[in-house]
Amino acid sequence: MTLPLIAISFMAMIGFVGTSVDLAREQLIQSRLLFSLDAAGLAAGSTMNTANIEAEVAKYMGANFPAGYLGAAIPTISVQVSADKAVITLTANTTVDPVFMQVFGVNTLSISASSQITRIATGLELAMVLDNTGSMGGSSLASLKSAANNLVDILYGGKATAKNLWIGLVPFSHTVNIGTSRTNWLDADYNNANYPTSAWGPTTWAGCVDAREAYGMDVTDDAPAAVYNATTAKTFFRQYFWPSKCGSWNYSHTYCNWASNAWKSPENNLTTYSSPLNTLDQGPNYDCPQPITAMTSNKTTILNAINAMTAQGATHINLGLVWGWHMLSPTWKAAWSSSETHEGEALPLAYGKAHMNKAVVLLSDGENTMYSGDIRTAYGYLSENRLGTTNADTAIGKLNTRLTTVCNSMKSKGIYVYTIALNNPGTTVQTLLKNCATADNYYFNSPTAADLRNIFSAIADSLSNLRVSK
Repeated sequence: MTLPLIAISFMAMIGFVGTSVDLAREQLIQSRLLFSLDAAGLAAGSTMNTANIEAEVAKYMGANFPAGYLGAAIPTISVQVSADKAVITLTANTTVDPVFMQVFGVNTLSISASSQITRIATGLELAMVLDNTGSMGGSSLASLKSAANNLVDILYGGKATAKNLWIGLVPFSHTVNIGTSRTNWLDADYNNANYPTSAWGPTTWAGCVDAREAYGMDVTDDAPAAVYNATTAKTFFRQYFWPSKCGSWNYSHTYCNWASNAWKSPENNLTTYSSPLNTLDQGPNYDCPQPITAMTSNKTTILNAINAMTAQGATHINLGLVWGWHMLSPTWKAAWSSSETHEGEALPLAYGKAHMNKAVVLLSDGENTMYSGDIRTAYGYLSENRLGTTNADTAIGKLNTRLTTVCNSMKSKGIYVYTIALNNPGTTVQTLLKNCATADNYYFNSPTAADLRNIFSAIADSLSNLRVSK
C-alpha cells in the first residue's frame, strides 16, 4: 500500500515541477514579447512620417523577438494609429507547445502582449532659418514651402494649436528684414545723418538691416540695449540702404535721375530716386527679403509667413543663422516683448528650462557670397573693407568662419541645430553645414528639392519625444 502512494506522490511532484517549468517558459516568452513590442513601437513611432509603420514594427519585432524564441511561434502583430498620429496601439500574439503540461491535455499555450506609444512633443521653441536667395527661385522655393508647411503640420499634429510649441521664421539672403515696426532696434543717430527721409525718394525703409561687424556683434546674441545713447549705440542696427548709381555700373535696379552720369560713392552722395520704385527690383531696398516672423503659437501665422517667401539676393548664411539665435536667445527677451508665455515667463525662455527644448533648422542651397563692384550686402560693398579685406575670396572665407562661430556658440547653449544642404551646393558649404549640425544625423543632404519633404518630416519626427504610456 505504501509503494503505490509513493508512486502517486512522485508522479504528482513531477507534474507539478513540469507544469512550473512550462509556465515559467510562458512568462519568459510573454516578457520578451512585451519588451519587443515596446521597442518596436518606439522605434517605428520615431519615423512614422517617413516610413511605413507596419513594416517598421515588423522589422524591429524580428530583431528583438527572434524566430523560434524558446520554441514560440512567429508572433502576429496588429498596429493601430490614431487619426492625429499621436497614439500608436500595438498587440502581438504567439503560441508555444508545452512539454510537461501535455500530460494533462494542454497542447498549446496562447501568449499575448499589448503596448501603447504616445507621441508627445516636448515644449519647443523652433526657429526656421531658410534661404531666400535668388537661386532658390522656381521649383526650389515651391518645394521648400511645401516641406516647411509639412513640418509645421506634423508638429501641430493636425491641430490649430499645440501646447508649449512656438515657431519663428527667418528668411535670409545677403541681409535680414526685421520689419519696419522695430525702429527701436535701430541706430537712430547714424541713420538720420546718413539716410534721412529725403534719401529714400518716393519710398521708405523696408526693414532690412546691416551686419554689426564693427563691434564683432554679427556673431553674438547681444540684444539692442534698453536705452539708446552714444555708449550703447554699438548694440543697435543700421538701416540697409542700396545707393542709386549711374554710369558704367548702371543695372536696371539703379534707377536714378541725376543730371549727369557722374559716379556717386555709396552713403556719401545720395540722390533722389525716380518714381515709381519697387522695393524688390530697384531703389534703396533692393533685394530686401520678406520680414522675419517672431516665434508664435499660431499655426496660421507661421504658415502664412512661409508661403509669403520670395527668392532674391545673394547669400550670407551666417547672418541668417545669427538672427535665428536672436530669436531663441533669452538675452533678447525684452527686445521681442513677446506676449507668448510659458508658466508666466515670456519668450524666449531661459536656456535649460525643464521639459523645454530650443532648436533651429537651417537650410541653404549655396555658399556664402561676396562680390566685387556694384553689389551691396549687409556688409556694404566689398570695396568698403568692412570685412577687413577687399578680396572677394578672402571675404567669403571670413563669412564662413563667422558661420562656424555662430554654430558653435548656439550648440554650446544647448540649442539643437539641424542643417540642410539643398541642390548639391558644393563641398565647402556642405562641410560647413555638416560641421554646424548638432551631430551627423542632424545634417541632411538634399540633392534635389523633391527630397525636402522627407527630410523635413524626419526632422519633425526627431523633434517629437516618445514615451511608453500604457
